[in-house]
Amino acid sequence: MKYFWIPAAILAALVAASLWNARQVEADITPWREAAGYAIDAAERGGWDAALDAVRETRDDWYAHHSYFHIVIAHDELDKVDALFAEAESFAVERDMGEFRAEMSELIVQLGILAETQKLTIRNVL
Repeated sequence: MKYFWIPAAILAALVAASLWNARQVEADITPWREAAGYAIDAAERGGWDAALDAVRETRDDWYAHHSYFHIVIAHDELDKVDALFAEAESFAVERDMGEFRAEMSELIVQLGILAETQKLTIRNVL
């Protein structure tokens, strides 16, 4: 019976760590998605400087968490987000509303996907 408790404790610790990680990633990503929405709204109102600042601040915050995300998230997914930030910044500088909106919308979706992949669900386990 004592051989059962060690693997059960390890499994419980792994599940707890997985749940904590999912909550942490969601907490990090939610403000970035909101900031991306704000950037779209600012650009639509003609506030390109505010939109560009929002993109740059969000990107800087993203890079501040990059090391942790490289540990827990597939690198291909992170590379997509990096590319979307770069493209969105470029379109904000050019003041191209159509492309900027498209990139920022895709960024919002991609960040949502990152958060979703960290949740402990049957879909993610299987």
